[in-house]
Amino acid sequence: MSFFLGFDAGGTKTTCALGNDSQILIRATGGSIKPLRVSFEEARDNMRSLLDEVEAKSGVDLRSVAASCIGTAGVMLPQTDGWMREILSACAGGKIVICGDEEIALDAAFPGQAGVLSMAGTGSNTVGRTSGGAMLNVGGWGPVLRDEASGHWIGVQALRAGFRALDYEEPTRILERVIEFWSAPSLEEVVNIANGTPPPDFSQLSPIIVELAGQGDAVAMRVLVAGGRLIGEDAIEAFRRVRALDPTPDLPGIAFTGSILEKIAVVRESMMDTIRLALPGVLIVPEAVDPIEGALWRARQAVRG
Repeated sequence: MSFFLGFDAGGTKTTCALGNDSQILIRATGGSIKPLRVSFEEARDNMRSLLDEVEAKSGVDLRSVAASCIGTAGVMLPQTDGWMREILSACAGGKIVICGDEEIALDAAFPGQAGVLSMAGTGSNTVGRTSGGAMLNVGGWGPVLRDEASGHWIGVQALRAGFRALDYEEPTRILERVIEFWSAPSLEEVVNIANGTPPPDFSQLSPIIVELAGQGDAVAMRVLVAGGRLIGEDAIEAFRRVRALDPTPDLPGIAFTGSILEKIAVVRESMMDTIRLALPGVLIVPEAVDPIEGALWRARQAVRG
């Protein structure tokens, strides 16, 4: 039996799984291993701690691993590839594959095939891939420019909608709840906090907006529905661009991942309704994909050729 390691390396945490030829055996989560987020020494220590846990839980000598795949953002940075190969090779054997986090998520849904993936968590992005492996992006330009349906976007748009509702005398509890959450003594202080440098973490407001929408707050609900519609439109555009570049008989499917699309039904359903209206009959994967599955698929392919 062969063993494989898959990694989803984010900015705040790294998820790892040990698998065999067909299934996941052990999962573990540790600190970040990404350049620009932590030092090389911290990344090395985080990797060692993570794999010590995997080894202890599984009883597998990780020197016997056949191949590993790390999916992460920032693979275009020259230091990323060498950095991650060095810290992993010190702990585990076998071949090493380094690729984008969006690629492992696509592979989780459409292994090595054409497809579209919408991602919405703290930030958001939509990617497409042709059957030949060419990648394209729609959105994902960061929190200031374009990250629709992300936690950050929901927080900012809810505040804007709350102040507009105040001006137009429309009932909503958004500002009341933000005052409470930020421990602000007045509405003026909310304005100061929101416009401060550095800015607050607006994504922390998204659970409040979800709660208010569930309680029937129409303004909060509109924000969530709009976020789903906008990222749905990005998925439609990515689908059309993939089809234009790769007019194969098989239509690419659409998948999604990220905490917002996975956990907030209103946003997810709005996205799906938008896609279905424009692309009737297109395959939409009904559940959030697990990027680790894609990382393990890539690791297995590295051995199988």
